[in-house]
Amino acid sequence: MGIFDKLFNKRKEVIDFPPKPKWKPNLPIDLNLILEKAKYYTGEKLQIAVFEFGTIVIFPERVSDINSSALHTLDLIYNAHPDFNPREMDDGNYLVEYTQPAFTIVFKDEIEKHWNYIEENHLGGICTAEVLINSNGEHNVFNRIGKICLFARSKMFMDAQNPKVILTFDNNK
Repeated sequence: MGIFDKLFNKRKEVIDFPPKPKWKPNLPIDLNLILEKAKYYTGEKLQIAVFEFGTIVIFPERVSDINSSALHTLDLIYNAHPDFNPREMDDGNYLVEYTQPAFTIVFKDEIEKHWNYIEENHLGGICTAEVLINSNGEHNVFNRIGKICLFARSKMFMDAQNPKVILTFDNNK
């Protein structure tokens, strides 16, 4: 194959956007427990949508259509760089927040029971060509909390690629 053929074929390649991680966690998910914890963490004061793989979208302002608003919020996260911020909650669970009003809960007992699985697979939670820098300036090196975040974010990516709202909570009903 000549140089022009290689250049031409390169231009025809489809860019995979948005980038996605390879990891697709396959641990059991208790959506009812996730909804109950989301209600607890929000003081039952907000509308809530829970997606198939556990991503939670909350609404600081009342919306008329929880499902379509949740789909729009998840799309905003997915089509921007999905930054994340972990918060350890008063019950020992981790809440991994995104740039929009959404989060994923990783339960303390889930971490304890499946730590080896999380540790063995966390690097698969990095998106194609993504470089994440930790607080020490190291590239793609993760401590325990970083690995938990990649686990949570991988589930959010699964929800974003094929979004299905499964449960909702409306604080005014």
